Amino acid sequence: MGNVDACLNEAVEVLKGCRGVEDIRFLTSEEKTRLLAVEEAAEDKVAYGMCKTSNMGLRESLLRDYTAVLLINSSTYEYPHHPSMAMIYDDIIVGEQVKDPDKREALGKDRKNFFLWDEFVVYTPLLPREREAKQRLRMVYKPMEVSQLEPVHCIVDAVFGTPSTEGDSLLKELMNWGETHPDIGTCVIGFNKTV
Repeated sequence: MGNVDACLNEAVEVLKGCRGVEDIRFLTSEEKTRLLAVEEAAEDKVAYGMCKTSNMGLRESLLRDYTAVLLINSSTYEYPHHPSMAMIYDDIIVGEQVKDPDKREALGKDRKNFFLWDEFVVYTPLLPREREAKQRLRMVYKPMEVSQLEPVHCIVDAVFGTPSTEGDSLLKELMNWGETHPDIGTCVIGFNKTV
């Protein structure tokens, strides 16, 4: 048991040391179940006026043995750097987050593409046209790696997820964060341990 505690303590210390992390705590299995129910309800709503969502990053983090919620200052927290969203119809990517400015510029020159916002391009010819097909269109929040935990050798399968607005409110409530501040948010990091 001492090794497990040392492993978790090391993971917590590494995460607390990340710029922008205000607080951290682990979710109980009951809290994970509650958060999943909130996320499922949020996923049933249409987002961005286009389609429903699927929060795969958060779902995967909840499946790990340990799931930590981090209260973060989103203006200074260093988010994972690879793209985190895609619009998917069946297995076809019809839109995606593009962080590379050169690629965005090239995609912007093609009139068949439109940008939902600065970093998110939609490939118009790939959008489903039939009503039934449109029902299968999803905005997917992808799981992201947690490079901050790579030096913690007893941690494996670490995954980062961001909650919906409703999930964020629940997590702030669980962390006894009563204040509303535009820069304060939450994220979840799930992981397993090797020892």
